[in-house]
Amino acid sequence: MSVIWKKGWFDIWKNKVRTLLAVFSITAGVFAVGIMFGMADLLNTTLDASQEAIVAPHLGISLTKPIDRETALSVRKVASVEDVQPYNEVNIRYRVNSLGDWKQGVLYMLDDFEDQKYELIELRNGRWPEKNDIGIERMAAEYLELGVGDTITIKLDGTEKTFPISGLIRHPFVPPPQFLDLMFFFADGEGLEQFGIPEGHFNNLKVRVTPYSLDHSKEVATAIKDHLGEQGIGINSVLYQEPDRHWARPVLDGITLVLRVLAVFTLLMGAVLIYNTLAALVTQQTNQIGILKAIGGKRSKIIKTYLSGVFIYGFLAMGIALPLGAIVCFKICQGFLTLYNIDFDIFQVSKQTLILQAIAAISVPLLAGLVPVLQGAAITVRQAISSYGLGGDFGSSRFDRMVERTGRRFLLTYYATALGNMFRRKGRLIMTQVVLVTAGVMFLMVRSLNSSIDFTLDQVFARYKYDLTVNFDQNQRIDRITQIALSVEGIEEAEVWFTQSASLLAQGQLVKEAGLSSSIKGVPDGSDFFEPKIVSGRWLASGDGRAIVLTSETAEKNHIKVGDIVTLNLGELGKDEWQVVGLYEPVFAGPYNRETIYAPQSALFEATKKYGRGSVLYARTSEHDAVAVNTMVSQLIDTCEGRNIDVAQSETKHEARQQEAFTFSTITSMLFGLAVIIAIVGGIALMGALSINVVERTKEIGVLRAIGARSRIILSIFMMEGVLQGILSWLIAVPVSYVFGRQFAIGMGNAMFSAALDYRFAWASVGTWLIVVLMISIVASIMPARNATKVSVRQSLAYA
Repeated sequence: MSVIWKKGWFDIWKNKVRTLLAVFSITAGVFAVGIMFGMADLLNTTLDASQEAIVAPHLGISLTKPIDRETALSVRKVASVEDVQPYNEVNIRYRVNSLGDWKQGVLYMLDDFEDQKYELIELRNGRWPEKNDIGIERMAAEYLELGVGDTITIKLDGTEKTFPISGLIRHPFVPPPQFLDLMFFFADGEGLEQFGIPEGHFNNLKVRVTPYSLDHSKEVATAIKDHLGEQGIGINSVLYQEPDRHWARPVLDGITLVLRVLAVFTLLMGAVLIYNTLAALVTQQTNQIGILKAIGGKRSKIIKTYLSGVFIYGFLAMGIALPLGAIVCFKICQGFLTLYNIDFDIFQVSKQTLILQAIAAISVPLLAGLVPVLQGAAITVRQAISSYGLGGDFGSSRFDRMVERTGRRFLLTYYATALGNMFRRKGRLIMTQVVLVTAGVMFLMVRSLNSSIDFTLDQVFARYKYDLTVNFDQNQRIDRITQIALSVEGIEEAEVWFTQSASLLAQGQLVKEAGLSSSIKGVPDGSDFFEPKIVSGRWLASGDGRAIVLTSETAEKNHIKVGDIVTLNLGELGKDEWQVVGLYEPVFAGPYNRETIYAPQSALFEATKKYGRGSVLYARTSEHDAVAVNTMVSQLIDTCEGRNIDVAQSETKHEARQQEAFTFSTITSMLFGLAVIIAIVGGIALMGALSINVVERTKEIGVLRAIGARSRIILSIFMMEGVLQGILSWLIAVPVSYVFGRQFAIGMGNAMFSAALDYRFAWASVGTWLIVVLMISIVASIMPARNATKVSVRQSLAYA
């Protein structure tokens, strides 16, 4: 081994604590890079591969009523339609045993499960369903703790039947049960016929177009609407999918972009300690550098000598971070992909990320250590011999004297010494503060993001002046549904809204739809059950005629302003001109949420000629707790079904809020995890800085010992220095996070959730972070402070 490497290993082994701190700081950054970059790579690759494997349809079309096979296949005649696969999705209620509560589910039906064209579902256990049994989605089976041979009771159109489970089936496009509590079951044509739906009739279509493009798909969807409309068949919604890009990518791309930026920042924070360590080591060994130069040592040799130690730091960090990051990354990806019903059981690593981690582990520390090493190597023999050490000139500037006066005025003598010591090496102080302040800013901004989400949810649901909603399969008589609702004990007010599928045309051209096709909701005159967040114009008023309120995003994309006249295509019900009176801001828009247009219900009745009918019931209750409202929902559904009224779906306001909160919690938890990593790096940086200070002030400690200073006093000085650094970082972090927190929360809301968040700073977390940073400072100070108490007068005099 050459002299250079022997010197590097000697310094590393002699100062084991300093080595561990440096290695851990690099490890934290490289570990974060491995998780975030690896997660982005593995998720994107796996999601897109899954999308291609299932042969995703370009269009998913939901119809207003079932059609026969011949009509469904006639869609092939529409120009650019490659092929079509009809299927059924029917809203049902189910229960696991005869005493259990009825819950909402979906019954999915294909003509032939062995001959699928698009959005392929897979049999994972057992066999495909036949006439007298059903299949169950494999996530639902796990959630309900059911297996092949167990029974499930299905209720539809007043018909109640119990079926054995024939098989566990994977459907690639279902929500996780813990998210929506909506279970999927599978039946063939004969099985569905037992509930009064004739075999060979379908209410949904999967369509592929050729050549494919998103814009072309929208044109074809419009042509299909017109084709079916000529036959008196309406369309509820159209879902657009890209064949080689998973539908979750828009959300995850925003998430992973932010997380990767923060991971890189964490890596840079770890580099701060390397800089401090090398700066202190070079200054501590200034005499050695002078001796090397005096005996003919070249500058290049000195540079190689010290950078070899940095290389060893990086190599050791790489050995820890690469395998640990790969394992944690795989587990996180596995959890995410489970939510999207994708198997990810075979251990995988991102080769690109491993290469990136290796480069980062070696290059970042070398670059961080290069500046102090170059400065040390440039010192002359005379400068080395006459050096007084680090911070020897403290007190020479006006700022230093102000610090000393402040310390003497407000602190005990030895605590005033700690304050002065903190500002001796201002460059190191700044570097350490950057890390601690970053940790504080990150913590407070993530907490403010959480606070903003909660505040936004409070604001959104405060606009919902109802406690429950019930959706019906078909339009029902409003007076009848209202009477039934008010007959349920606890329901005080109720109203029914009319909903119709619609396409919006501006200046004769179809607007650029975002994800799902539009629907128009008729708002009863004088209703105060709901009002969206209006950003331009006004909300609907009594006496309005053909007036509508659109989303601000749709208006901006299509250059529509308040007062403009637009055309609504209501499919088989024709086209009419309407005036835009207001624009609203949907809070949780998302890339696949349906575009909703609001209009006066009386005007919508006039346009559609469907008077006195509606499909969505809103109700207010006397009691508002979750248990009481759920009980009322169950009673209402039972009453409706007892009168042969089919309920498609129901939801309480409490359930809706829980679902939205669940969506955000997964992501904010990951952000909080990164904030914790940065806080750990900050603690390591502070510990390293204080450890270096102990080494630098060895002679001073000896002098204090010589004049009778006890270990408790020396311990207090260094502990107080750490605490003062923590308090200083807190004082800086609070205003910085307050200034930038709003942009962070709004940007994160838009990038990750497509949500326009109402900002609220997390003032309660300011005190929390003070406690946390004080704990970090105390823990980080303990070991350096204890080391300081162990320095004897003899050791200090021998120090050079």
